[in-house]
Amino acid sequence: MLDKILSKISLIIIRIYQKTFSSHTWIFKDILYTQPVCAHSPHCSKYWKNAFKRYGFKKWLKYTMSRIDKCTPGTKIKYDPFFYKVVFFSSAPIWIPFLNELYNDKRFEIVGVITWEDKKVNRWQKLKANIIKQHSIKKLWIDEKLIKTPWKVKGNKEIKKWLKHQDADFFVVIAYGKILPKEILDIPKLGPINIHWSILPKYRWASPIQSVFLNKEKETWITIMYMDKNMDTWDIIKILKIPITKQDNSETLIDKFTKYSSKFTVDTIWDFWKWDLKRIKQDESKATYCKKFTKQDGQIDFNEPAENIYSKFQALYLWPKIYTNFKGKKLNITDCFFENKDSWKKIWEWFMENNQLQVQTWKWNLIVKKVKLEWKKEISAKDFYNGYLKSIL
Repeated sequence: MLDKILSKISLIIIRIYQKTFSSHTWIFKDILYTQPVCAHSPHCSKYWKNAFKRYGFKKWLKYTMSRIDKCTPGTKIKYDPFFYKVVFFSSAPIWIPFLNELYNDKRFEIVGVITWEDKKVNRWQKLKANIIKQHSIKKLWIDEKLIKTPWKVKGNKEIKKWLKHQDADFFVVIAYGKILPKEILDIPKLGPINIHWSILPKYRWASPIQSVFLNKEKETWITIMYMDKNMDTWDIIKILKIPITKQDNSETLIDKFTKYSSKFTVDTIWDFWKWDLKRIKQDESKATYCKKFTKQDGQIDFNEPAENIYSKFQALYLWPKIYTNFKGKKLNITDCFFENKDSWKKIWEWFMENNQLQVQTWKWNLIVKKVKLEWKKEISAKDFYNGYLKSIL
């Protein structure tokens, strides 16, 4: 009730201001204001009025005070809308929480979603929509006309024309999987934004999540960047630090990213376009690069220290998983840890100690908790020992 009363009073005050003192709408503005007074577009009174209708009294007051604080009369006009129109590019399901956050935040309006094309599945080759497309339509009720699934973007005149028609203020591009040419990146009024899961310029390219485990980092980061035509060399806007524990792996770390990154990202984007954050150039002398992993990278060697093998387990937990060979078959180790002590057994020797299946490595013992033999189901290490190892050890 109080909010509605304050809303009506505030709107009346804005209208009075527009009719009396506004340098843009007052009937005598051309006589008294010979030089531009408000350097923002839309001008302040229009911004206040529309922001008020969109956000309600409390948030309107916050955004109004912020606009007044930045108000500097001049001839150079700054584009500063009361909400931003966004086109979202992604094909990764892990970014659905961010899409939800963006959709539910009144500071933004999604005017387009671009994801991968529909793919044929099963033996009947039935088309299945990309999960981003499915979620946008079924969960967020985004108009299907606003969702595009082009086979390629580069050289696609239809997509280029459509993007221009959407009149977006900026693009958000996250794990889209296709390179966007400069002619596409130049379309939005303000520019394109990207998110990378490392502290750039460290861990550029394909596998930053796996690389932080392999290098035994105790923390990782989310970097928000302003995009240009080059990959991962873009200016940094803001970085969020995320701790890594000994129990983490690539799956739990992705869960942390999705949990913390959504709100952080939308707030960072808003602050950046409101000039509260500045672009920072990357220090090229500190750049490092990540490799692209293959199935063969999952093979482990017990001549390495147990700690290194465990780091590999953390890094490759989702794919391709770590494995060794057992009687000519692949044996995936699906859960393990390490103990910083040696049992004075031969390297590669499997043994039971303290009711735990262990392997002697070059340094310390690898404790095996679960395994999956090729073409078999996952079983506990104890069952594996009783069924396969006990008779031969």
